[in-house]
Amino acid sequence: MVRYLWAAGLARLADEMVAVAVVVLALSRSGSTVLSGAVIAAYTVPSILSGPLLGAWLDRTRRPVAALAANQFVLAAMAAVMVVAPAPWLVPAAFLAGITLPMTSGGFTSLVPRLAADLPRATARDALLFNAAAIGGPALAGVLGTAVSPAVAVAAVAVLSLAGALCTTTLRVPPRPPAEHPSLVAEMKRGLRHLATTAPLRGATIASSVGYGSVGMLATALPAHLGALGVGEDRTGLVWAAFEVGCVISVLAVRRRLPGWRPERVVFTAVALYGVALATWPLTHHFPVLLGLALVSGVAQGPTLAATITARQRYTPGPLLGQVSTTGASLKLGAFAIGAAAGGALLTTWSSAAVILLVAAGQLVGASLGAAAARPTRTAHSTP
Repeated sequence: MVRYLWAAGLARLADEMVAVAVVVLALSRSGSTVLSGAVIAAYTVPSILSGPLLGAWLDRTRRPVAALAANQFVLAAMAAVMVVAPAPWLVPAAFLAGITLPMTSGGFTSLVPRLAADLPRATARDALLFNAAAIGGPALAGVLGTAVSPAVAVAAVAVLSLAGALCTTTLRVPPRPPAEHPSLVAEMKRGLRHLATTAPLRGATIASSVGYGSVGMLATALPAHLGALGVGEDRTGLVWAAFEVGCVISVLAVRRRLPGWRPERVVFTAVALYGVALATWPLTHHFPVLLGLALVSGVAQGPTLAATITARQRYTPGPLLGQVSTTGASLKLGAFAIGAAAGGALLTTWSSAAVILLVAAGQLVGASLGAAAARPTRTAHSTP
């Protein structure tokens, strides 16, 4: 499991660096905010479609380790291309890199049940990896981009992806029993059908996706809100760091109790509490207080990821876990992209405080929709 943590941790750290590093690189080479926006869109959009396909392939292949390593080699190669590519070529390179996104998150996570003797503990540690990467990735990209150059920050993405790929090749995953596989298209339909018809899994997926989609609005509203508080937009990273620290504290506090709770109910509760915490953000006009509220919000939201992963493991048979995990990642990424676009549009007529309140309401809506969707229409089967 230690090898897994190194492989997945390096891969996710590189992934979290991309958004910051590539945007700064695009701006430095072209001075165009349009190009930087196009690069981020190119990195995000393909993952919406690649998740179900790559997940179905991961479930079928006899060499999942090779598949995940190849995924990281592709990201490393595209990052290396971006280091030397002229500005217009950053968009197609980012598009190819974006195809790898679901495998970096959901693909690695799907291996945890096959590697861990203590699944609940391993799931909590896997969730902590996401939080640690979310803190360290943007910070490392920002420091390298400012202190050295944007190209060096992107080069670091390539190095970390390559290191993650090499670590991945050392994993020893127990093989699945030989089985007949239908066509890839049929396998994708089967996985999507399972995700849509398994009530607890469906509810957890809807709640987490809608909630993450509204966070996309927060990503665009927060810098504007800091400006309204008289604080520079460069402090946005500090707010997100405080939030992620809260997530880490929360996961560490409840990780031993999570296995005894129904994971979908944990998702609904955490998403709703996150919405309540977010609603307090517009009430303060002081940046230090906002940092404290971000920390509290992270504590409220922290168990969501671990509980979502647990729901996928508990309600999904092993042969479909890769596809369900990567499809869930794709849905969240797609929702985030839509939320970010909506947030940018709303900020032309709404205040940042109003958009943040809408984000808070989105969390409550997500929790409510998820709870409604989790009501079984027939008995849901859980895996041991």
